[in-house]
Amino acid sequence: MRFSIAAALLLALAACGNTEPSARDTIAPEVRDLRVNGDYKPSSNTARAITGGMVVQTGGLSFGNGAVLYTRTLNPRRGGDLLAKNGDSYAAAVVGPGALSVELRRVTEQVLPAGVVGLCGAERPEYVALAYDERATTITMLVFSGDEPPGPQAVNSRVCARFGYAAPDGARTREGVVL
Repeated sequence: MRFSIAAALLLALAACGNTEPSARDTIAPEVRDLRVNGDYKPSSNTARAITGGMVVQTGGLSFGNGAVLYTRTLNPRRGGDLLAKNGDSYAAAVVGPGALSVELRRVTEQVLPAGVVGLCGAERPEYVALAYDERATTITMLVFSGDEPPGPQAVNSRVCARFGYAAPDGARTREGVVL
């Protein structure tokens, strides 16, 4: 009898709780481990001229020019992975080593202040890839247009912009800032 009452109470309590997984639970552990975050200053001419600095957060990217990209993190990629069918690798596109970590994100929304040009110009950015080495002292952001994610079978995805950023106070890692 007590067991039945306890089971019924546990069932009722579970029904009252939040059954939706948290945003952290919906991201694979290997993605959480690779994710970068924090402030980065522009290090390429295109980043200085178009976006300014970049703040990387779980739900998106914000830029010094006021632009914001709301994003959803996808499965991680590596530097040797191809961007498109018969195309270059991420490492070749960012001129980096094959051991790069690549955080691929789907752009769910781009918000632009009045007078600010989008990251792909007149085209809507669909995906961004943040490519970085183990210490994440620099990040290269590749911006893609096209309705399919970059990958070895992609035929309708292309790089529309490339921006370089540097960590102002040391490297960003999952353990914190390394000086």
